[in-house]
Formats: sequence, C-alpha cells, structure tokens
Amino acid sequence: MSVINTFALQHESVLTIYADRDRIDLKPVYQRQGEIWSLEKRQLLIDSLINRYDIPKLYFHKLDREVAKKSKKDYAVIDGRQRLEAIFSFIDGDFPLSKDFEFLEDATIKATELTYSDLARKYPRLKQRFDAFSLPIVCVETDDLELIEDMFSRLNEAVPLNAAEKRNAIGGDMATAITEISNHQFFKKKVRFSNGRYQHREVAARLLFLESWQRKNMFVDTKKPFLDQFTKDFKAKKKPSVDSIRLAVEQVLKDLLPFFAGKDVLLAAQAAIPIYFLLVRDATATGDLGKISRQKLVNFHSARQANREIAAKDITRAKFDLLEYDRLSQQGTNDASSIRERLRILKEYLGIKSLTAKVKK
Repeated sequence: MSVINTFALQHESVLTIYADRDRIDLKPVYQRQGEIWSLEKRQLLIDSLINRYDIPKLYFHKLDREVAKKSKKDYAVIDGRQRLEAIFSFIDGDFPLSKDFEFLEDATIKATELTYSDLARKYPRLKQRFDAFSLPIVCVETDDLELIEDMFSRLNEAVPLNAAEKRNAIGGDMATAITEISNHQFFKKKVRFSNGRYQHREVAARLLFLESWQRKNMFVDTKKPFLDQFTKDFKAKKKPSVDSIRLAVEQVLKDLLPFFAGKDVLLAAQAAIPIYFLLVRDATATGDLGKISRQKLVNFHSARQANREIAAKDITRAKFDLLEYDRLSQQGTNDASSIRERLRILKEYLGIKSLTAKVKK
C-alpha cells in the first residue's frame, strides 16, 4: 500500500533556497507551465515578503536517494513554482519593486522601483530582511508518483489551471505521450502560435484523440471533457496501446514537416492543425500524398481570402464551400461535424480521394 508523509522544512530562508536552487527541480512532469505570472503579481509577492505578510505554503517532494543521485536534485516542486521563480528572478535583477511599494514599518524608506542590488546599496537592512524571510515549505515523502500528481491536482483545485495543465496533472502514459508529441519538431519549428500555458500540448492531445478514433473510422468531438476522459482512460491501460497511437501521430507529423515553412502563417491557429493532420493521414492511405504541397495549401488559403472579398460585394458569386470552411474555422472548431466538413472541402480542392467515416453521436 502506498503511503505519503509530510513534514515542515525548517529554517529555509529566501537566501538559503536561492543558494540551493540548483538542487530543486522546478519542472517535474505534473507541473504547470512556468513564467505565467504577470510583473505586477511577482512584484506583489516580493512586497509581501519584505513586509512580512503571510504567504501560502510551498510543497516540495523529497526525492529518494537513488533518484536524487541520478538527477542531482534533492527536491521537486509540487506547488509553488511561480513563487520560487519570482523570488529567483528578483534576486537575479530581472525586475524591480513596484512603483507603489511601501515599507509599512518605516514610511521614510523610499524603495520604489529599486532592484535587489539597489536595495543592497541603499537599504541593506531591507535586503537582509527579504533574504531572511522564512519560507513556509512542506516536504512530502512518497515513492508513489501518482500520489504526488494527485496532490498537485488537489492543491490547484481552486486555481485557474487551463485544460492542458489539468490534463497534464492527471498523469499516466497518455499524459506522457501528449508531452512527447508537443515536443515534436513540427511544433518546435513549424507552428506559429506560442506554447504559453501548454497550447502545443492542447493540440497534441487532440491529434492523439483523433488518431485513436480514426482507427475506428469515426470523427469525434475534440472538446475538453472528451480529451480529459481519454487521458484518464489510458492511464489504466497498458503502455503498448498508447505507444501505438503516439508512433502513428509522430509519423504523420513527420510527413507534415515538408509542407510548411518555419513559424508558418498557415499554422497560426490551433484549429487548422487537426485538419492538416487528417489530410496527410488520409492522403497517405489513398496514395494521394503527392497531390499536397505548400504552394497548393497557400493557394487554398488565398482562394478563401479572395472568395471572402467576392462575397462582401455579391454573395451570390461566392463559392459556398469556401465560405463554409471559413465559418467552420471560426465556430465550433472542435465539433466532429466541423472537422469532417472542413477536411472534405480541403480534400476536394486538392483532388484527394475521400475515405468513408462516420460522425460519432
């Protein structure tokens, strides 16, 4: 039976944690994306520390001896990553105190917009006060990573994690596969939108989900509840079944690479990627991959733009299919019927044979 023990980490000041930062893993698999706090929020935390306000507890996973020796880390952060990153960034001089900063115990101290090094020069006692702040760290001991993942998820129950972050906290082989797919060269080099708050993982989850259902010849909604359940379902299944889906998705992404430029404008929206994924997947199956090229995809993009201009002047002269593709690219993009119809329109434009597939009710 798995057990979990907790204890307070004593006498850990801001400065001692900063000194030991290389021994702390800020990015374990269950963590959310870093660098998401605004400047104002980071400044407010530093203000709170200097003015001795109480702050929420930080939770560290104490790694066992073998893991620590291999990873050269003593702890992994379960909850509190953004707070630690804000503290480290302030000490490193990445941002100053806010323009509204007030030292509540002595109004004569004017430290607004001072950096950490500025404090050392002008108000060394204020810097020492910050350095000596005792961080409320709870240490967790367990050999069961799933308990850690569950704890992370529970701790953030009232925090606005986005869909991809919550799915990542579920854990399991499918969550790992989602991460691996999101790190594919297609996402790193070709996709135009950023990976802030795990946007690449959100798309990766959709591709894995689509692949699993396309094997059954079905189009499905790729909405959050279905992706979440998909991740949970595969958490209990054997790894080979997950690997089979992951490898198939990786192959299609590899086939997609030649058709797009770096940070391609054609890949500026998340909704476009499942369509291109299914296009190449089907074209490979029907022997029509040679009918796809970047220029033809650009021509399709240009044709839609020209068609919109025609529709603005006289809608009776516009091509309905291209208008419908535009509408479906803006509304209900995760609906199974929208995915199937956009794929049909693009395949007809390129002259690619259609495969018979049903929409899952």
